[in-house]
Amino acid sequence: MAAYTVLSTSPTFTKYSAYSARLLEENDCRLVMISPNEIRQREDFKTILAEADAWVVGINKVYAEDMDSAPKLKLIIKHGTGVDSIDVKAAAERGITVANTPGTNASAVADLAFGLILASARQIVSADKRTRQGFWGPIIGQDVFGKTLGVLGLGQIGRALIQRAKGFEMNILGYDVVHNAEFEIQYGVQAASLEAVIANSDYISVHLPLFDSTRNILSHKEFELMKSTAFIINTSRGGVVDEQALYEALSKNKIAGAALDVFSIEPPVKSSFFELDNVIVTPHMGAYTGGTMGAISDIVSESIVNVLNGKSPLSEVKP
Repeated sequence: MAAYTVLSTSPTFTKYSAYSARLLEENDCRLVMISPNEIRQREDFKTILAEADAWVVGINKVYAEDMDSAPKLKLIIKHGTGVDSIDVKAAAERGITVANTPGTNASAVADLAFGLILASARQIVSADKRTRQGFWGPIIGQDVFGKTLGVLGLGQIGRALIQRAKGFEMNILGYDVVHNAEFEIQYGVQAASLEAVIANSDYISVHLPLFDSTRNILSHKEFELMKSTAFIINTSRGGVVDEQALYEALSKNKIAGAALDVFSIEPPVKSSFFELDNVIVTPHMGAYTGGTMGAISDIVSESIVNVLNGKSPLSEVKP
């Protein structure tokens, strides 16, 4: 019998990397996979949790009471970046390490964000639907080349997006509380206030983490500042944007459109955004490429092995 039990509620863990699965096996770990949709339904979930030494988390939430059912648990690690679904403070109080894999998804999310900019500007999704329905004629979109891109959040994903945008010779406005002066000079990023970025951008791409300070940071006032021809793209966290305020701005055509890969409640069942033609919606898929999922799994397995051997994970998250 294996010395350690690793519980995964991330369905993509080890799926795209043989190395990540082999590393666990070589270090005497038994991997138990449970679908995130089954967590609260399975009668044996608490039994499995009680045996777990490490927990790999996907989109599901991890509560303090879950940790109380896991006396052996040493590590909770997100198969991705955002840990807002994990009660990090409760974990620290119980001596459980929390970790994630920052930076590994930057290229994939930036690719999607820029793809959503192009899809929004050129009405690609709408054009596809109308062509299938027999419509044949020009659909007038907006330019991207040479326009102004506002990037909210200049971390690794935001910077990766800027690198892509420079190929379109876009003017870049950036907002963040932390700045990388060398990068900003190299890529011609003009640092500005949140209000200035919002008011002067043709496309606004959100890459802010979800904290109390960033929750609903884009609300009624901010949408009033935006150009009527501007688009907003959110591939960060749904809670960063006040969704009711965004719906009102879109439904009243105060702004041109939006592309949303994230929602405050996921999945967004019967979302009001589904009623609008000027919104593109995708299922929180920014990081989901085979290469990215494999790289994330490798880091997760390496962190698990480190912690089980008394070392630190590759990226620990503090409360």
